[in-house]
Amino acid sequence: MSYQTDIIIVNYNTKKLLAGCIESIREHTGSPADYRLWVVDNGSTDGSVAYLRSLRGVNPIFNRQNLGYAKACNQGMAAGCGQYIILMNSDLIATPGWLPPLLKTLRAPEVAVVGPRLVSPDGFLVGAGVVGTNEQPVIRGWGEPDRPDLYNEPTECISLCGACLGLKRELLPVLGYFDEHYFHYFEETDYCYNARWHGFKVVYTPESKLIHYVNGSCRNRRLLNQYYIRSKAYFDQKWEKRFRIRQF
Repeated sequence: MSYQTDIIIVNYNTKKLLAGCIESIREHTGSPADYRLWVVDNGSTDGSVAYLRSLRGVNPIFNRQNLGYAKACNQGMAAGCGQYIILMNSDLIATPGWLPPLLKTLRAPEVAVVGPRLVSPDGFLVGAGVVGTNEQPVIRGWGEPDRPDLYNEPTECISLCGACLGLKRELLPVLGYFDEHYFHYFEETDYCYNARWHGFKVVYTPESKLIHYVNGSCRNRRLLNQYYIRSKAYFDQKWEKRFRIRQF
């Protein structure tokens, strides 16, 4: 293996956002020899396929239809062989120095999942970790100004925003891949809960910062709501028994 990190982007009809995401990664991620960039396209019809075929230094995986976020992430994870895995939405913009803090945190043996500080294009927090309890999670900082004094310490969380997650390949045999029952929503929450169930930590890493165009990859509110309801019902059913057995 000649590189350290697999960066995996899932795309579905977001050609313009995808181009911005890839450009920012190339600009702010150091030497291309240190990472391999994968894009899993879920059957796009907006010109994304032709765009991806025109790029050098990007490893595309083309699906004929939309297989969902969890399955697409799994395809990217299975294709790579880097020590670390960074999963990204296509509606993200990397900023200078975004990757090293995530990898540094992941190097701790007890850490299984990391996530960055996510900020909207107009300067408001949209990702600073989820705390609280398993039954009563609390999303920190949503909609608050992106001030240096807010949520500026690494924090152990119960889960993180799935727009950008860092994982360890060595833990895949233990934790598995994403649960493909989730088409959209809750796949990252499920993975974070599973990591903690196995005794590992989930850590918010504010030294890493990305810009997130929230819901940039899908603006169909009705469809998103359907996905959310379906995924939440499955998540609740899956984890309710574990909540009763043991608090973790």
